[in-house]
Amino acid sequence: MALTFTGIYTQIPIDGKLVIPPQKPPMECIINTYVNVEIDKQIVINTPLTYPETEGAPPYDPLHKVVVTGTVNIKVKYSALVPDQKVHAAHFEVPFCALIEWPDGPPQGAPIVVQPVVEKSVFIREDERRIFKALLIRLDVYRQT
Repeated sequence: MALTFTGIYTQIPIDGKLVIPPQKPPMECIINTYVNVEIDKQIVINTPLTYPETEGAPPYDPLHKVVVTGTVNIKVKYSALVPDQKVHAAHFEVPFCALIEWPDGPPQGAPIVVQPVVEKSVFIREDERRIFKALLIRLDVYRQT
């Protein structure tokens, strides 16, 4: 199966706070972070819209959309504020959903592949239990040929 990049993509920001679970010891500092994006669903849907949207104009390119759902899996390795076993890890799952416009895209149900790219990931320790995360994920749409 060969993949051809369509030039269609979107970027989605995923930010917010992560909280170290109560069963884990409190955090002294972040040692390392790992981010992995899993795509659960990727489908093309038809819409009654055209692109560009101009009232009273002849029909232009049909506007299709790609619906993408998935999960961002995050692992934070940190040093703990305890005398024994200084290194711990906390795991988090953050679900996401994105809608990508595709002017003149293929019809509904066409075989596509969406490949995620982590463009930026920032993790900042706020206190012993909270971490601020700011991620930027690019979702690239490929046709299967």
